[in-house]
Amino acid sequence: MKIAHLGDVHWGLGYPGPSPESRFEDITRVMDWVADRIIEERCDLVLFAGDAFKDARVFLDRASLEIKAFVGWLRKVAAAGIPVIAISGTPSHDAIAAYKLIQEMQIPGVVIITDPMVIRQEGLSVACLPGLNRSSLVTQEEYRNLPPHVIHQMMTDKITETCQELQTKCERPTILLAHITYDLADKGFEDVLMQHEPVLTQEAIHDFDLVCLGHIHRPQQNGNVFYCGSPERLGFNDEGVETGVWLHEFSEAGAITSRFIETPAREFVTLDFSEGAVKDFLDRGLPLSAVVKVKNAVVRIKYSCPEDLAKMLDRKALERAMYEAGAFYVAEIKADVQRQERTRDEEVTEALGPVEALARWARQQDMPDEEIVTLQAMTAGLLEEVSI
Repeated sequence: MKIAHLGDVHWGLGYPGPSPESRFEDITRVMDWVADRIIEERCDLVLFAGDAFKDARVFLDRASLEIKAFVGWLRKVAAAGIPVIAISGTPSHDAIAAYKLIQEMQIPGVVIITDPMVIRQEGLSVACLPGLNRSSLVTQEEYRNLPPHVIHQMMTDKITETCQELQTKCERPTILLAHITYDLADKGFEDVLMQHEPVLTQEAIHDFDLVCLGHIHRPQQNGNVFYCGSPERLGFNDEGVETGVWLHEFSEAGAITSRFIETPAREFVTLDFSEGAVKDFLDRGLPLSAVVKVKNAVVRIKYSCPEDLAKMLDRKALERAMYEAGAFYVAEIKADVQRQERTRDEEVTEALGPVEALARWARQQDMPDEEIVTLQAMTAGLLEEVSI
């Protein structure tokens, strides 16, 4: 029995790229590659661990395009005789209505799950735990006026109880398919974004033979617990992160072996230019090492140099050099300019507020006006929270 485990695809428009559709096309291209590889590997079952989509609330024209892409992928795999079990993911990404619509299509060989339940498939019991709607839980009367850490614990306990209840309905071998944070997972940058989220505990999963998870975009293994990550890099948070699909194989004796298959995802590359590198670019152009890195990649550039050297650097020329080297898209060029000491601005006094002080600093760093406005709004909001 060979099982493909993937998720966190995040089909959507509007990712940074040459056009609103360009990254959508990247995702579709990689997912076609994944479908072909799953069929080539002669898998017996596909487990999709949630987050098919980028955004839950979108206009109909965009929703139809994204749903069509996911449905086309499901049909391609199922038409090869490989059944698929797909669970919904994080509510802010996966609208339940979209999954219900796909469910009503009754695609042969495809099971769509939006509520906790057990599915018996290919001789396996698959306990399904879709992404939880945290906001609906915290509005219930029992959670009102409780601090976040208490709500976190209550929801974690509820998840544990749900998993244990699902386990009682299973026959071995058993798999837990879920979209959630495991408490021992390497969350990376996403750890900041997951504060007070409910988690999957060791107590909740200890009776399952295999745990296939989605939600964290870092493929990993922790004992019999696996995160698939995303088949395609979605931003600079994924820079350097492997992308791919897990293949899990059950032997007749019940042993499980797993291997990770990398996908041909687009690279994200950050170039850090020192003062010396800036001088080299001004004298000789883009170095060969940078040319090799940026080809077909989404690129951002950070450079640090004195003010007089920064004035000599033409950002448009630098951007043009990246595209001539074959960059897919230049997302950002950001400067860290070392200012020469000046006489203290007479307008800068102790009475100057932090919001305006931040704006003046940002202007000195040559930040775009729209970024300065955003920073000012965030700072004002934080100050308001602190003063409450």
